Amino acid sequence: MGAEGRSAHVDVEWVPEQGVPADVENWQRVIDGAYAGGYGRVRLVLQAEARWKVTSATTMLPAPSAPGETLTMSKSMREAVRSALRARGFPVV
Repeated sequence: MGAEGRSAHVDVEWVPEQGVPADVENWQRVIDGAYAGGYGRVRLVLQAEARWKVTSATTMLPAPSAPGETLTMSKSMREAVRSALRARGFPVV
């Protein structure tokens, strides 16, 4: 499927919002890949020296969730996202 037919499956919350990296599309692609086609939510918080910390990640879902819906957090998904970003050279702690 081409890029034009694929939308982001994982909602990413950047904290602070004004700190979003210029290559946010690349970050999104890697995070979506960590979820292997599933859906979820991830929070990235800006740390010292322009590095990002994955502070939360939900379990992988088979379908999109409703906005504001409470979702189960997953330590293993948080680690999977962090590892995927780090493996591709993104500045994460």
